[in-house]
Amino acid sequence: MLNLKNKSIMTILKTLKTALYFVSIMSLIQLSSCKKEDDHQHNDDTSDKVKPTVVISTPSSLQMYNNGDTIKIRGLVSDASLHELLIKIVKDSDNSVLYSETPTVHDLTTYTLNSNWKSAVTDHTNASVIVVAEDHNSNVGSDTVKIHIMP
Repeated sequence: MLNLKNKSIMTILKTLKTALYFVSIMSLIQLSSCKKEDDHQHNDDTSDKVKPTVVISTPSSLQMYNNGDTIKIRGLVSDASLHELLIKIVKDSDNSVLYSETPTVHDLTTYTLNSNWKSAVTDHTNASVIVVAEDHNSNVGSDTVKIHIMP
């Protein structure tokens, strides 16, 4: 009886594993589906070669922070029709991502940057605050600001 119970549990676990795998794959497909193929109306005007304007106003270039300080990312992104936006802070030494955010900007013409990250480093860290915007015609604009975080 115990052996039968173990086989039933193993069968249930295998079924759950398969279902979890299927849900994960479907989630990835859903997340990547908003590229020209989705049901949103996109501007297929290939004459648009103007990349989005991205301006980081804060932090200032080479601004110094102490570990635990809040890094405030402020600025403005604009385009005739924004599609995607990525805000991130990466460690310059190895490009590891310290902070990342993808706000919803689909079909907006402007987006005000207003993100905060409480720094958490163990060593002196040179980092880059990077904002990358893409419009519906795959034009990409970006801005980068270098900062330093002390432990």
